[in-house]
Amino acid sequence: MQAEISEIKRRIEAVSKASALGARVKKVEVETDEDGEGGAFLRVSLQLESPESLDWDEVEPLVRSIEESVGAIDERFPSVRFSDAA
Repeated sequence: MQAEISEIKRRIEAVSKASALGARVKKVEVETDEDGEGGAFLRVSLQLESPESLDWDEVEPLVRSIEESVGAIDERFPSVRFSDAA
């Protein structure tokens, strides 16, 4: 099963806004890419208000929720990679 990237983005936005960090989510960017071995992966960038004040323990539940949500609608992306903070 495969979903359009626009549907995946809508799903990630909904999951992000519904999370405990929802009020801090300012922007969501989603793009597909390929690793060096030809496998597809999904790159997700979340712009959060004051991310420097967050611990990984606060962000990890959101990451897991996004992975589960994407995996439920698109089998190409069993895991989600998050871009490093700029």
